[in-house]
Amino acid sequence: MTNTLLGVLTMMITASCTLHDHELTDVPVLNPGGWFGKTWLIEIGGSNTPLFLVAEADTISDAIDELSDDPTFGHQLHVSESDLGDYPEDSRHYDGSGRVIDLDHVLVHGREGCDQPFPVRYHGESLPRSGMAPHRYAAWQFN
Repeated sequence: MTNTLLGVLTMMITASCTLHDHELTDVPVLNPGGWFGKTWLIEIGGSNTPLFLVAEADTISDAIDELSDDPTFGHQLHVSESDLGDYPEDSRHYDGSGRVIDLDHVLVHGREGCDQPFPVRYHGESLPRSGMAPHRYAAWQFN
């Protein structure tokens, strides 16, 4: 692998988008280029000060799995073993790795069957100043 490719793979990608007429900037991107530019906007925390993340994934379920597997943000979904008693077995949610997750304060914005459910631009050190559409980033990252 060349040094240039290593740099592209390790650079931090953020996103900007508009949600209900609110401009969101510097939104961390999970799995950039990982699903051909198909993006989902994940909102954690509800009305106070929500955390927004963009995940590239095929489905809502896959986007939640990307979040759950993320080393920086995944812990926000995981239910600790000491708290499992608060989650009855018949109403638990599990991620793709079999961990119990809490989705009570998670919203995923987007639509199934849509290549790009909302307009997103990726931003990063080697990207154009105006950003790049996620589907173009997916093709560009290995060229």
